[in-house]
Amino acid sequence: MNQKKLKNILSEIIFQKIPFCSFNGNNFSFIIPNNSVILSGSFNPLHEGHKEMLIAATKENNLNPYLEISITNVDKESLIISDIKKKIQQINNSNFSLIISNSPRFIEKSNLFPNSYFLIGNDTFQRLFDSKYYPDFNKSDIQSTINQTLNIISDNNCKFIVAGRINKKDIFTKMDLSIIPKRFKYMFSILEESEFRNDISSTKIRNNLRGKQ
Repeated sequence: MNQKKLKNILSEIIFQKIPFCSFNGNNFSFIIPNNSVILSGSFNPLHEGHKEMLIAATKENNLNPYLEISITNVDKESLIISDIKKKIQQINNSNFSLIISNSPRFIEKSNLFPNSYFLIGNDTFQRLFDSKYYPDFNKSDIQSTINQTLNIISDNNCKFIVAGRINKKDIFTKMDLSIIPKRFKYMFSILEESEFRNDISSTKIRNNLRGKQ
């Protein structure tokens, strides 16, 4: 893709003139088809675990696979254009389609990508029910806030596919259905360990690279 055109598109996403754009090789689009499965992350770096998880979810549910990066992030610094270009190049080399948005929370993503599935690890699943990730709402009634959030995601006909993850104690953990309010349980399905398990992590890869320097 022409670098000037790419820079213009990314600038418009940063300043929220357009909500998102998807990239695949030299092609780009402002439309995401229904029945897509979207794996969001920083992909620093993109590794085999990400790829295998997305492929497993796609095969199991016959969905259109996408990776997605939000320029703003709840836990990390916002990306700048040069960083985004590097990530686009990295993911183009993997033959996956990549969405660039400026919507860090799933409630916002569901407005952009209705009729989609969000593929998440168990660590992200737990954050859906953590008050830390609802800074704009009343902490005294966090359960009501979570219910409102899930209700909007449900109204947008979006669901979650949850894969198991190794936690900080190196224990493989799976989704705990008991923490989901009963009326929202239908929105969550498990990507079973027999379908996908890869204990690699971006943090370990970065630490290993630092150790070699």
